[in-house]
Amino acid sequence: QEFLDVENLELIVRAGVTVTSPRGNVVIRDAEVQMSVSLHLDPGVAVTGVPWWVLLLAALLGLLLLALLVLGLWKVGFFRRARAPPPAVPQFRAVRIPREQR
Repeated sequence: QEFLDVENLELIVRAGVTVTSPRGNVVIRDAEVQMSVSLHLDPGVAVTGVPWWVLLLAALLGLLLLALLVLGLWKVGFFRRARAPPPAVPQFRAVRIPREQR
């Protein structure tokens, strides 16, 4: 917002790289660089935000998409509680021997 009245802006950017390594064979040449960036702003173009109705429409469409996703997952049974199968009681096919014959 400070530069809205400025038409031309030049930035000077300086960057440097340093590497610390236990090995002595790391060599970086030209580890510092300086460059300039020129910005030419058009004063006729206004800087505006997004209209409120676009944000409202995007939020409503997002909620609709979320509702459709939840409905689809509910229809395929995604939210059903997984129940453990009843414990299997072993079925023996044995002949019962009366007490008198034991």
